[in-house]
Amino acid sequence: MKVVGRRKPSSGGLEAANNLFKLVIELRGNQPFFPKGVYKFRSFAEKEAWEWAMRTR
Repeated sequence: MKVVGRRKPSSGGLEAANNLFKLVIELRGNQPFFPKGVYKFRSFAEKEAWEWAMRTR
């Protein structure tokens, strides 16, 4: 077996991102990113615009 590279240990991983996760949860509250339901769009551009609006509300 040939070894091509070496894995480097993570520099914190999820522990380092914990503060970011807490901030996102605090800002969003109980409001999900996307409302439940089935959505139909006429075009991919319309879907992208709706998705962007839902993520930034």
